[in-house]
Amino acid sequence: MADLKKFMLVAIAEAETSLRQGDCGFGAVIFSGHEIVAKTHDTEKTDGDPTAHAELKAIRQAAAKLGPDLSGCGIVTTHEPCPMCSTAIVWAGIGTVAFGCSIHSAIQQGRKRIDLPCGEIFEPANHDVDLHAGVSQSRCETLYNSEVRNQVNMLRDADKNSLCQLADKLKLKRQKWVRQQNLQTESTNEDVLNKGYRALLLKLGIPPDEAPIIDKDKKQLVFASKNFCPTLEACKILQLDTRFVCRHLTEGPTEALLKEIDPRLRFRRDYTTLRPNGTYCKETIFLVP
Repeated sequence: MADLKKFMLVAIAEAETSLRQGDCGFGAVIFSGHEIVAKTHDTEKTDGDPTAHAELKAIRQAAAKLGPDLSGCGIVTTHEPCPMCSTAIVWAGIGTVAFGCSIHSAIQQGRKRIDLPCGEIFEPANHDVDLHAGVSQSRCETLYNSEVRNQVNMLRDADKNSLCQLADKLKLKRQKWVRQQNLQTESTNEDVLNKGYRALLLKLGIPPDEAPIIDKDKKQLVFASKNFCPTLEACKILQLDTRFVCRHLTEGPTEALLKEIDPRLRFRRDYTTLRPNGTYCKETIFLVP
């Protein structure tokens, strides 16, 4: 299992390369013993070939090195092999199959998949396979999370100008949301810091334990964001600096939301502790006169 996880790290890196290139985000590794024989990712979009799946490409690479009989090999994939790739695995004689994200999980996330698990193809084919499901599952499922995919597509070729344009649109959406929720402060005696904090968590769908308050006085409220963040995951995949992206994309819209609640509220982020360089994002809601 240790080797499978090691090989999966390589497959994940291949899947991330696929996403950076504008493809579908699948990675595969074929190994023999402790050695990698082939590693690759899908190129369906860039090659204009709907059969250019990561598994098929890896099988072709391995067969070019070892011949068509790969019975001594195993394959590790970020996503459960589709029926086409599962059948190719049978024909190649591959004896070990490991994957991260299952077809069922992908369907639950809203992705269009053929709902036929690979095991249901291996069994009637009388193909004896050592099957390992859910290897590095959480990390693989992040690759197919719809919110992460949307962020990847939005940020792939982003520059300062395009980020600022996106931020302007996001500001308007967040301001409109506050008005629809009727969250504007009506009393100067109200604890506006807490109200701003609760509104921000509500908008982002974050429970308090994922963004706990770490310091608070009459003028500011500091919290540590530890929640799942699609923008963070997209930046890691695209190898973007979160300090650059978050400064231009999310800081302004967050402050716009707070100012809509009460014009005295402001927002700042500590970019020295921003994830992934820190374990959490240190963020502050504060009051100005």
